[in-house]
Amino acid sequence: MEVRLPQIIEDMTSIKVLTVSEALVGIAGLLSDIERLAIGAEALLLKAKFLGRPVVIKWRFPKPYMPPKLDAEFRRMRTLIEFKSLTKAREVGVLVPKPMLLFEDEGVLIMEFIEGSILRNVVDGLAEDELCRICRLVGLYAGKLHSIGVSHGDLTTSNVIVGSDGDVYLIDFGLANLGSKFKDFAIDVHIFFRAAESTHYMREQIVKNCFIEGYRDVLGVKAQHVLKLVEELRLSGRYKAERKLRSVWRS
Repeated sequence: MEVRLPQIIEDMTSIKVLTVSEALVGIAGLLSDIERLAIGAEALLLKAKFLGRPVVIKWRFPKPYMPPKLDAEFRRMRTLIEFKSLTKAREVGVLVPKPMLLFEDEGVLIMEFIEGSILRNVVDGLAEDELCRICRLVGLYAGKLHSIGVSHGDLTTSNVIVGSDGDVYLIDFGLANLGSKFKDFAIDVHIFFRAAESTHYMREQIVKNCFIEGYRDVLGVKAQHVLKLVEELRLSGRYKAERKLRSVWRS
């Protein structure tokens, strides 16, 4: 899928700035070394250098199938919410990419690039203690987000990065919401549990139990209310699946 970059990005690549460090003084591009990381239905992800530092550029591109005014407002709103969610997460000690530049009207967010491994890709090779440490931190992060009314929206092991120094980061707040309710928090936990069951079923109990430990450490008794809602969601899902299966067998 070919997508032309927004004008704001093209303009930044042509700007040259003076850089000063202890070692040398030089001229560098404001934005350089742009390469594509991924493209989805909603956004294009690019890796680049901003003032010589590695960054990720997320651009929510226009959707030709949506009315232009509605599309522009949707992209502006979602980009702004993602920026605010990252900022609030950092304020309560959750490690996330640092947001660096926001152009909400263009649907562009530039943030810190995190070097490391996607948790989904390394779960099976981790020692039990290390896996528990990481999942406990993810649970702790989820608890901290929920304590300030932020839901992640897509809390899977694909959106957790384990840095080369061992630090654990949450990424991709593209579906995050502010002012969330208990049901939104339950959906976050449910999504993480589903990832454990479907992708990491051999280590499911470690992933879940250690996540719950971290989550309870932050939320205390409120965590039990969220976990009860998670169970209700799961029972509802099973009931619907069983009804669908019975209808197939009867037809």
